[in-house]
Parts: sequence; C-alpha cells; structure tokens
Amino acid sequence: MTTPLIPPKGEEIALLKFLDAVDSEGDSVSKDLHKQWEENIRQVRGDQWRIRRSPYFLANIIKNQVRRKVSTLTESKPQIKILSQKTGLNKSSLILQNTAKAIFDRNHTEETIYKVSQFGMTMGCAGVGIPYNKLSDDIDLTFIDPRRIRIDPLVSSAADVDKAQYVRIDTVLPLHEVRTSFPGRGALVKPDEKMSATPIRNRATLLNSVLSVLPQVYRPGRIVRPGPIPKTEVKEYWLRDPQLNHEGEFLFPNGRHIVRAGDIVLLDEDNPYIDGGWPIEMFEWDIDYESPWGLDEIQDLRRLQEAINRIGDAWVDNTLRSSNFKIVADQDALDPDQWAKLDNLAGLIIRKKPSRSLEYQAPMEPSQTTITQLEGLIRLCDLLTGNSDAQGKSSAQGSAAIEGLQMARQTLVRSVARRLEAMLERVGQKLISRIFQYYTSDRVLFQQGPTREWVSFTYERQKLLEDDKGDPRDPEEIKRMYRDYKFLISPLSSLAMTRIQRTMAALQLRAATGVAPSVERILQESDMGDAREMMREGLEELKRLPAPPPPKGRAGRQ
Repeated sequence: MTTPLIPPKGEEIALLKFLDAVDSEGDSVSKDLHKQWEENIRQVRGDQWRIRRSPYFLANIIKNQVRRKVSTLTESKPQIKILSQKTGLNKSSLILQNTAKAIFDRNHTEETIYKVSQFGMTMGCAGVGIPYNKLSDDIDLTFIDPRRIRIDPLVSSAADVDKAQYVRIDTVLPLHEVRTSFPGRGALVKPDEKMSATPIRNRATLLNSVLSVLPQVYRPGRIVRPGPIPKTEVKEYWLRDPQLNHEGEFLFPNGRHIVRAGDIVLLDEDNPYIDGGWPIEMFEWDIDYESPWGLDEIQDLRRLQEAINRIGDAWVDNTLRSSNFKIVADQDALDPDQWAKLDNLAGLIIRKKPSRSLEYQAPMEPSQTTITQLEGLIRLCDLLTGNSDAQGKSSAQGSAAIEGLQMARQTLVRSVARRLEAMLERVGQKLISRIFQYYTSDRVLFQQGPTREWVSFTYERQKLLEDDKGDPRDPEEIKRMYRDYKFLISPLSSLAMTRIQRTMAALQLRAATGVAPSVERILQESDMGDAREMMREGLEELKRLPAPPPPKGRAGRQ
C-alpha cells in the first residue's frame, strides 16, 4: 500500500482543529467516568477506608467478589458456530468456522475474555479490537482498556458503536515503533515527556500486574520518573465524514480513518475494512440507559465493604482491649516511673480521680452478635453479585435439586454471560469479513483439538469461494459474500454449569429412552475430549475384558 500524500499545511491545520473539537467533546463526557473508574480500581486493589492508624481488621470483600464472579463467567471456552444464511454454502461455512476458531485460539481469546469481564465488572465496560495487523499480515483480537476509548455521546448502547459518528482509540507507543509504522511523517513526531515518564508503583497486586502490560495514560498527581525509552501518544480516529465530491458522492463512503500524534497527522485514509464498521466492539457489564459505558458493580459494594471493615475493626479492637485485665487505679497510686512501665498492650489502664483504690477486673467474654452481623453483610454482598454458593444442602437432596439451586443462584451471572456472548457474536461477525478481505491466499493455521492438543488446519482460499457443488461464485457475489454467514455462540457455553446440566439431561434421556441421545452426543456435551476417540478406546477395552458370567436362572430351575 502506498504512503498517503502529505496534505497541504492549510488543510492539515483545519483537520487538526476539527479533531481538537472531537477530542474536547469526547473528553468532556469521559472526564467524570474516569474519576469513578479510578476509584473503583482503588477499591479492587484494596486501597480503601483510610484511617490514621493501621486497621486491625481490613477484608477486601470486593476483590473476592470480582474474582469469583469473573471466574464463574469465564471458566469454559465459548463454543462458536458459523452457519450460512443461503443454501449451498455449508462447506464454506465449515471452512470459516475452523478458520475463526484458529484465530480465536492463536490470540488466546480466553485471556482477552477474562480481562474484558474483569474490567467490565470493575468499570462497567471494556473493548475488543478486531484490527488487521499489517506487520504480521494477520488478524488480531485484542483487549482495549476503556480509558483509552472515546465515543460519540449520541450513542446510548454498546451494541451500536458502529453507528457512532466518531470513535477514538488512544495508544502510547515507543517513538521508534511510530517511525517504523509510519515512515516519512513518523520522523516528525517528537517524544512526549509525560508519556515517556514511568509511574512509580508501591504495590504489587493482581490488578496492577494486569494493568502493567497495557499502555498507561498519563494522569496528574502520580509520582513519576523519567523513562529510558522515548514514547508518544497516538490517537486513532474512525469518523463518519459527510463530505461530498463535485459529483455529489461521498468522499469517504465507508468512513474515514485518521492517525495523529500530537500535531502531526500520520495517516488519513478511507476506512480500509469492507464491512464499513469500526474495528472495535464494546462490552457493557450492565445496561446504562443513557450511554454505552455500562454500569459496574463496585459502587454497589463499596459502602457495604466499608461497613464490614468498620464493624470488624471496632470488634477486633474492643476484643483485644477487653480480653486483657483492666487496672483501675488512682492517679497517684503508683510513682511516675512505675506508671511508665505499664501500657495498654498488657491491659487496659483506667486512671480515676484520687481515692487511693486499686482493683482488677476480669476480661469480658467476646460477643457473637458482631460475628453474626458481619456474616449477614457478607451474605448480602453475595446476594447483590449473584455469587451465593449452595448452602444448607443435605445428603438427602438429589443431584437435580442441587443443580436447580445452583441455577437459581447463577441468574445474575447468566444475564452477564448473555451480554458477553452477544458481544463475541458481533466480534465474530467482523472477523468473517476480515477473513474474506485479508486471507487471500492459502495458509496453515493451528487450533486446539478436542483433547486440547494443537492441530494444524490448512485454509484454502479457493474452496472458501465455492459452493457445495464446487462451482465458483460470481465475482460480484464474492465482494458481498461475508454477509452470507452468521457467527453464533452456543447459549451460555462459557458457564461450566450449563455444560454439566446439558450432560446430565442427556444422560437422563438416555436412561429413559435407551437410544437417544447417542453416546457420542453425550460425550460431545461433556467436552471431555474427542468423542469418537473416547468411544473407540472404550470399545477396545470392552474386547479385552473377560466375558461376564451367564445369568443365573430362577430358584428351582436349572
């Protein structure tokens, strides 16, 4: 692809003014959001309830709730399926399905889904990028920190991001990478001192380690030090530009793509993607009625966690003090040097007005009321997040009843899983168009097999462009062929409980009917490995086993 021409200075100045106006609008909307997000991250990290002394009791309830719910949501790999919306395209849809699965596996999409879920619960939203990487000549599936995203404020739903008049994605890159990716104009970019500085972190937490691999946007008030590698912030714009040419046609019919670093426009081109959408999809944890940024769960838990820690701290403090002997004495009962030898660590000292009396009081028994209150508040946190475990089960309960209880307690998790799967289906739909557009030659791909081993898969471009009879499709149809397929996710396949329930239901149907569903189908539902290989191994083992003894006749018969 040829390097775009450098526009005249006057046009570039006008373009920069327009982009500055877009930045002003986008930043004004996200300003308050970022403050709340930073507070939520601080809560998850455990930096909460600041008091002068070190607290005696400090439980990070929020972090535990996040880890439990996200783990439940992402414990299984979503099962993808690509089906044709026209007759005679079943073979090509199978090729697309294997190709999409290979791209999912190569990009470690499970890790991306985990990050999306964790940021979604913490901030209310997260992004997934579906760009084409020119350097690797491949399609990427990447996680995008929501703090790096600006969206047209008229968009009110995460599913409608493609309808936005503009989307901006910020990335902090080393200066040498900018110059390599944009030869010519990249040499004009200067390093940004704020972006080149390194924030000094005092804590090493789980969320810090996740965030450390992401480009960090400069935030005032942070302790920084000069970094050894010069960096700069690159802003990538995807715009709906209504400009018309002299013939009344759109100059940018698919949208406009602009890359900017400071006051240098590095790239200005038509949207390169044939589907006309932006290479990003947004995930909202819970629906916000007025914006695509979603609603988080940290704000709901913040006050509860503070109440738990305040009650627990007061309880532990009082327990420590009341568990010791109390010394009640007059001020002049002891000499000053003797008083100095006593402190509240060994016992609670109470000095009363002179009456020259001295007595000892036995410690009080700790109260169980506070413990009950703490347990009730923690159960309330579980109720709000849907992380309640099955409690009060007896051994007499059957497996169906236990599973029913688990299903009832996972209602909130299942609602989030449906939104996550809807977002993945939008990602997969764009992935189909990327395959048609950029996989223009045969290549060998790798995907994880049923037994989790890596197996090779040969992508054949010509077979993708043929129907089931082997006839090539019309060139005009090929340009729009990506619309003939639908990317689907098996409902709630990311939840292990769903797979267990489907397997149990299949076993019960097998026991009732004796023939349906087949053993192969039951093994496929269990996802324990290659169903046909497991059946083959089982049949071979049956052949090696000794024959069972003949059944005995009834009493009194030979």
